[in-house]
Amino acid sequence: MKKILISGGPVFAYLDNVKIITNRFKGGLMANLANQIAKMPEKNNIIYLCSKDSKQPEPSCFIEVIHHNGLYDYRDKVLELAPKMDAIVLGAAVANLIPLNKIEGKFPSHNYSPGDIIPIDFTIAPRIIDMIKEVNPKVHLFGFKLLSNVSYYELIRAAYGVLLESKAVTVFANDTNDLMQKYAVTKERGVHPIHNNEVAQFILDRMNEKYYKTFTREVVSENEYLSNVEEELKSIIKEHKNSFIKVEEGYVFGSAALKFGVDLNECWSFVTTARGKNEINDFSFVDTVDHNKKEVHCMTTKKATLNAPLFHNLFRTFSNIHHILHFHYQRDDLMTEKYATPGTYEDSRREYIKPSFNIKGHGCILSFNKKGELLK
Repeated sequence: MKKILISGGPVFAYLDNVKIITNRFKGGLMANLANQIAKMPEKNNIIYLCSKDSKQPEPSCFIEVIHHNGLYDYRDKVLELAPKMDAIVLGAAVANLIPLNKIEGKFPSHNYSPGDIIPIDFTIAPRIIDMIKEVNPKVHLFGFKLLSNVSYYELIRAAYGVLLESKAVTVFANDTNDLMQKYAVTKERGVHPIHNNEVAQFILDRMNEKYYKTFTREVVSENEYLSNVEEELKSIIKEHKNSFIKVEEGYVFGSAALKFGVDLNECWSFVTTARGKNEINDFSFVDTVDHNKKEVHCMTTKKATLNAPLFHNLFRTFSNIHHILHFHYQRDDLMTEKYATPGTYEDSRREYIKPSFNIKGHGCILSFNKKGELLK
C-alpha cells in the first residue's frame, strides 16, 4: 500500500501564548478527501495532519490522524513525514500573514485603554510546499491555491506559478466565490475543471501513472539529411506559429513531430520539439521508443518532448501520417479522449480510433499527411 500525507484545516500562528492568527476554514473539504481515498478499492495508508480544532476525518483503519500546534510545528511535521511518503496533498489553509515577533507570555491588555492603537508588524510565512522536493524529490506532490474575486486567467496563472516553484504534479485552484468548483492545473499547463468530489480520483489517477524514461546520447552531428529534416519541421511549425502558446514564465506550450525514417523493427524514427523549451525551434531526434520497457532513446543530448511516446504510437498506427502537431486548445470537430499526463504509459497506450483528437483539459493532437492535409 502507498503512503499519502494529507493536511487540512487552518494552520494558525501565535500572536502571544493565548491569541492566534488564523482563517475561517475548518478543513471539511480535506477531511472528506481523506475519507474518499480511504474508501477507494485501492487501499492506501493515509496520515492526516491537522489542528485539534479542525474537522477530523471519519475513523478508519487506513487513516492515522496527527495534530500540529501551529505554523512551525506544522512545517516540522510535514518535513519529517515527507521522506516516507509516496504522495503529499497539502490542503491546509496556512495563515501566511503572521506576526513578525511573537509576544512572549500574554499580551498585557491591562496596560492599555479601549481605543488604543497597537502596532503589529507582520511578515509572510514560509511556503511549505516549496520545501517538499528538497527532502523527497520523487514524491507525488499536490497543492491548493485559493484566491478571491479574481479573473479566471489570474487564478490559473497564480496556480501555475506555485506549481513551477514547488515542482508539484498538480495544483488545484479555486476562488472563494465558488468553493465547490476547482481547476486542476497540471505541469504542461493543462486546466481541468473539477468538482470537489472528483479530486480524490484525479489524485489517485496521477499517482498510478507510469512514466517513460528518456535516454540521450551524442549521435547526431553534422548530417545533411537530418539537417534537411529539421528544416522541414521548422517550415511546418512556421505555418502554424500562431497556434503555439507562450506564457509569462517563458515556456512555449505545444509540440510537433515529423517522421524521417524506419528502423529494423519497422517503427518510425522522428524529430520532435525538445522538452522544457523556451523556443519552439528546439529539436530532439528520436530513434527508438520501447513501450514495453517504457523508454525513449534520443540521438541527441536534448530530451524529446513528453509527447514522444504518444507520437510514436500514432506514427506506427497510421502509416499515412507525415507530421503531428499538438496545441493547447480543443477543436469542436474532433472526438475527445480522457486526460493522462504527458510522458506516461497511460497517455501513449490509447486506442487510436482516429489520427486526430482532443485530450480533455489539455489540448488537441492533429495529424497530417505529406500534402499537409488534416487526417481526421
